[in-house]
Formats: sequence, structure tokens, C-alpha cells
Amino acid sequence: MNVVRSMLNERKVPKTFWSEAAKWCVHIQNRCPTSAVEDKTPEEAWSNEKPVVGYFRVFGCVAHVHIPDQNRSKLDDKSRRCVLLGVSDETKAWRLYDPISKKIIVNKDVVFEEEKGWD
Repeated sequence: MNVVRSMLNERKVPKTFWSEAAKWCVHIQNRCPTSAVEDKTPEEAWSNEKPVVGYFRVFGCVAHVHIPDQNRSKLDDKSRRCVLLGVSDETKAWRLYDPISKKIIVNKDVVFEEEKGWD
């Protein structure tokens, strides 16, 4: 639980998102080496495949979600500023929170600013 608290505090993410932080933490821990499984990660022991970790991003960082041409007019913004919550369970996409609409968005077309956090 200390890791989840640290993740929330570091990026000033509200405590209401503790479950999202816990899911991202478990996702990462399952792909990291551990003494519980010798010479493998838990994910590797389960699937017999070495996990890919290159897609990892900082929890709570700023993410810009692309708005498709058909959903905007010529002078509208091309992206929406959101906050990263993790990865989707259903698809190979990101889970993001839009603080303006107060909704969770699942999207693949995202650009991250990992040095910036919740504002």
C-alpha cells in the first residue's frame, strides 16, 4: 500500500483514484523480477514469454489524447489534456482521466508528458 500512496502523492492524483494506482502497481510488479519465482518474472512464469516493458509510463503524468478530424471543427483543439491511469484490461490502449468532463477515456492515440503531473 505504501507504493500506491507514493504514486498518488508524487503526481498529486486525488485519493479517489487509489484503485487505478493499485492496478497499475500490480501490472508493473507482475512484470518485474522477484525472489518468489526463480530467474523469471511472475508474468513470464504464467505465460512462458518474457514480458515487454517498453510501454511503461509514469502513473499520473499528463497525456494528450488525439481528437479525430470527424469529431472536431477546423478551429478546435486537436487533442484533449488528460491524466494517465494505466492500461486497459479489454484492449491494448491507455486508461486516462479527463478532468474537464470527469470521465475515463480509453484510447491508443496518446502523447505523454511524463515530467508533468496532475495540475
